Amino acid sequence: MSEFDPTSDADDPDVPRPMQGQVRHSSLSARVPEEVGLGVFSNGVMILTGQFECVLDFVLRMGEVQRIVARVVLPPVVAQQFERALRDNLRSYEHRFGGLPRMPRPVPVRPASEEGEEIPREPGLTGGVAGLGHPENAPGGRTPDVDEIYHDLKLPDEMLSGRYANAVLIRHSGTEFCFDFLTNVYPRSAVSARVFMAAPHVPPFLDSLTRSLTPPVPRG
Repeated sequence: MSEFDPTSDADDPDVPRPMQGQVRHSSLSARVPEEVGLGVFSNGVMILTGQFECVLDFVLRMGEVQRIVARVVLPPVVAQQFERALRDNLRSYEHRFGGLPRMPRPVPVRPASEEGEEIPREPGLTGGVAGLGHPENAPGGRTPDVDEIYHDLKLPDEMLSGRYANAVLIRHSGTEFCFDFLTNVYPRSAVSARVFMAAPHVPPFLDSLTRSLTPPVPRG
C-alpha cells in the first residue's frame, strides 16, 4: 500500500488544479449591456429582506396600473453599504442644490360638476412603503400590508428571479438620481440594472431602506 503525497504532482503541468486568487474591479469602467443602458424609471420601491438577501422591487405607478420595472437582489452587507452611500449622496445633493423638493400632494376629490360627473383627482403617491400603497384602498383606511400591495402589482415571470448586484454606483443631478447596480465578477464589472428616480422620491426610499435594515428591538 502506497502513501499519498499531495505535493507529488505539484510540478506536473498535466494535473489540473483549482484556480484561486483575488481580483480588484473598477466600477467606473463597468460594462453596460445594451438592454440595460437606457434604464427604467421608478416612483416607488418595495423592500423585502431575508437572512441572505435584500430584494428591491422598483415600481412604476402611472394611472391605475402598478408594475415592477426592476427587481434587484443585494447581499445584506451590500444593502447596508448602499444605505450609507445613499445617505451621503443626499447630503451631497443638499449641499450642492439645497433642500430636496417635496412630493406634491394628490389633488383632493372635488364636488361633482354641474353636469353631474365627478371630477377625478390626479394620480399621486401617498403613504405605504417608499411611496407605495394607498390607505384609502385598504380596509379601515389603514396602510395596506405587503400582501395587499403585491396583490395589485404586475410582476412579469421573467422578472421573478431579479438581477443580482454586489455593488452600487449612485449619481445625481438637480432633478433625478441614477442607481447603477453592478456585478463585480471576474473578468469585468457590469451593470445588471439601471434605475432612475426623481429626487423627491429618494428620501422616502432611504427611510424605508433604513427601517428594513434595522434589526427589530427584542421585547423584554
